[in-house]
Amino acid sequence: MTTQNDSDSPFSNTHSSFVLYIEPVLNQFYQTYQNVITVSCCPEGPLAEMVVPMPSVKLSPFTEIGRFSEPAYNSCTFVLSRYKKTSQKASIKNTRYFMTVEDIPSVLSYLTEHGYKINSDVTKMLMKSGLANSSEGRGYRGKRKMICMVSY
Repeated sequence: MTTQNDSDSPFSNTHSSFVLYIEPVLNQFYQTYQNVITVSCCPEGPLAEMVVPMPSVKLSPFTEIGRFSEPAYNSCTFVLSRYKKTSQKASIKNTRYFMTVEDIPSVLSYLTEHGYKINSDVTKMLMKSGLANSSEGRGYRGKRKMICMVSY
């Protein structure tokens, strides 16, 4: 399959809207999976300072890349860190490095305090349609659950 360069697409470099998810990610230091908050792309604004790209790892030896999976979906997962990338505490060795389901209220507060808008109507529409939690075409990554859609 050939990969096309989509740089001419008006949709390819737009990161003012993004989705927050809960999804299993392999903590390669502790060799265990954690359900952490992930982001659909590296967002615009101050949140970008806490979004860390992590290599995507097969969750199961039986997982295969779908025929129409985008290469970007298989290369990395954007994980929300508790700390800015420049912090001394920003280390995968820190057991509280990743934001988890328990941190959702804090994350939503941070977003609204820093100029982000939680798109409740779009979130509800995606949840109702069943598309919000679809893992189809996601390659090696596991099942994820949508938290909300956000704009900056």
